[in-house]
Amino acid sequence: MKILITGATGFVGSRLVARLADSGHFLRLLVRDSSRLPRDSRVEVVHGHLDGTPLSPGLGEGIGGILHLAGALFPRRRGEFMKVNRDGTRALARACAKSCPEAAWIQVSSIAATGPGNPVLDTTPPTPVSLYGRSKLAGEEVAQQDFPGRVTILRPPTVYGPGDRALLPWFQLVRRGLPCPIPALPSAALSFIHVDDLVGAMLATLDSGTANSIHHVAGPEVVPLAQFPARIGQALGRSAHCLPLAPWFLRGAAAALAPMRVCTGWPPSFSVDKIREATAGSWVCDPAAAEGALGWRAKIGLDEGLVETARSYGLLSPNA
Repeated sequence: MKILITGATGFVGSRLVARLADSGHFLRLLVRDSSRLPRDSRVEVVHGHLDGTPLSPGLGEGIGGILHLAGALFPRRRGEFMKVNRDGTRALARACAKSCPEAAWIQVSSIAATGPGNPVLDTTPPTPVSLYGRSKLAGEEVAQQDFPGRVTILRPPTVYGPGDRALLPWFQLVRRGLPCPIPALPSAALSFIHVDDLVGAMLATLDSGTANSIHHVAGPEVVPLAQFPARIGQALGRSAHCLPLAPWFLRGAAAALAPMRVCTGWPPSFSVDKIREATAGSWVCDPAAAEGALGWRAKIGLDEGLVETARSYGLLSPNA
């Protein structure tokens, strides 16, 4: 099968490309920068931007599957969320509607499109609390409206594993014996999914023949937020400590840092929008419906995955 992929140079996309290339698929990658892509005769690179501008109507010629991963996660300006996650998806859907209307469209969205809960289900009405979540939900809607083929949406929770940079500050704090700041929400809990399990869910969806469905995909373990630093400490062989902070304090600190983020983009995960999500409560999803519909199940346990992630950061020896 020839497969069109967006977001191929990102954390999840790079793992997906390697997996598909090893399986003998022919890939067409829509990218802004091809310098990090593998040189492979089975990989065709198309340069383009998902910023809402029209894409070539021939983008999907010969394509049997579309894996749409690209999106804005940590933009400096609020408007970029909708520009990329909604308008970029619309441009992609319209281009592919003209050239491969019968292809299988699989879109990686986020639990942020559903909103917080413990747990949320595939049937839970969406109530996103952040700009990011609203833009991901809007991207789902335009794909379902503008692409005529079968559309399947996957909503993962926190994705982690080798190549992820979002959890690196947590690992560094634990490694140095410093407390991890967390929202003071005693009942908050989290779901996780390893990047390779998310790739597996995408491939299972491609093979399943599901249509016009939305599924939450996650590992089975639910972790209380206050215990997550200790799980990182367990992976590193270190003790870990939490520093609970009032949600109002975290929101105020993020607002105070907002001008610096507009100028520099730093710190990426401490934006007002991300803190709004972090202080909203639990982010837990039930993957049972996805497991039944897709014939898929997460295989990598959290503790195993955290050790692998620590190795990828260079914080553990290869044999540890």
